[in-house]
Amino acid sequence: MPEKRQETLQRFEDRLARLEALRQEKPARWQVLHLHNALGALEDGRDDADLHLDEFDRHELEREYPELEADRVPSVDEIRTRFNLLAGGMV
Repeated sequence: MPEKRQETLQRFEDRLARLEALRQEKPARWQVLHLHNALGALEDGRDDADLHLDEFDRHELEREYPELEADRVPSVDEIRTRFNLLAGGMV
């Protein structure tokens, strides 16, 4: 098995073990979704499994590195405020 794929499989295993340890606390839906997408990529032999694992990790990294905040998805309230500003100027 190529070394890169082996590293990805190990990385996946580490994240899965972390979620299994949180079973009583119910892991966040986004964690399960990213892990599910990574598994699908691994099963299909696609090379994007690492991208899904990166997204899994990014949520934790944002706490340590505030500069990643620029990539943050806005809240529904923030979207509503921006839309109201935009629509108010067009009406």
